[in-house]
Amino acid sequence: GESISRGSLLLKQGTIIRPPEVGVLASVGCAQVKVVRRPTVAILITGEELVDVGQPLTAGKIYDSNTYSVAAQVRYAGGIPKILGVAKDNEGSLVASLRRGLDADMVVTTGGVSMGDYDIVKEVLAREGEMVFWSVRMKPGKPLAVGRIKGAKKDILHIGLPGNPVSVMVTFELFARPALLKMMGKSDLSRPAIEAVLEETVINEGARRFYARAILEKHNGRYFARLTGAQGSGILTSMTAANGLVIVPEDRPRVEKGDVVQVMLLDWSKEC
Repeated sequence: GESISRGSLLLKQGTIIRPPEVGVLASVGCAQVKVVRRPTVAILITGEELVDVGQPLTAGKIYDSNTYSVAAQVRYAGGIPKILGVAKDNEGSLVASLRRGLDADMVVTTGGVSMGDYDIVKEVLAREGEMVFWSVRMKPGKPLAVGRIKGAKKDILHIGLPGNPVSVMVTFELFARPALLKMMGKSDLSRPAIEAVLEETVINEGARRFYARAILEKHNGRYFARLTGAQGSGILTSMTAANGLVIVPEDRPRVEKGDVVQVMLLDWSKEC
């Protein structure tokens, strides 16, 4: 009775089962407890130019990194990835591949959502489900599509990420990850953000909210942020160097060195 008394609440609904919760449940003789299952995420990549890792790289081809970065992000968020492979840049291949993922809880696609090739996804969504919205005023990652696909038993959330590797990872963080966490019954859906002093001037062209990859460090009790280098949406190494994203509002064309900015944390470290 010293730990918990008869009739009192042991663990409320929505509690994450960590090692202490496992021990507390065992201490009162509870052998099983109902939990929310991990959602399955079907991952489909589009692009005629993509080659799987381990295969010969011929002229005009690039290795497919999106499959593996998205699958790792799904696992990191607590979901279960279901890799559907790479679909060709035509409607028939896309539809056939999507239908192999209709037993999942979410479908994530990459590519096929920019101005030039968006009609492929639009036609597919119109027939296989519906599109909720397309295009977000942000960079990287403006060409983002969100909709529903009709599954065998239920509608499935579809998130159409852009094709460029950095855009894929950033939009997954901002849109797919919170959706996954909500599916798992969690209420804290956002990455933590802190204030930091900017160590360099950042230009924000295009009146979009800019998520700049940055290195965040703490010195003398204050946080400081500097960019990882060039911010092109195809420079995937900029993500490996970053532990945060500097958020530049869409109404600010530039932020100056020494300005205080919001930084969304991607990883915890001794410095942060």
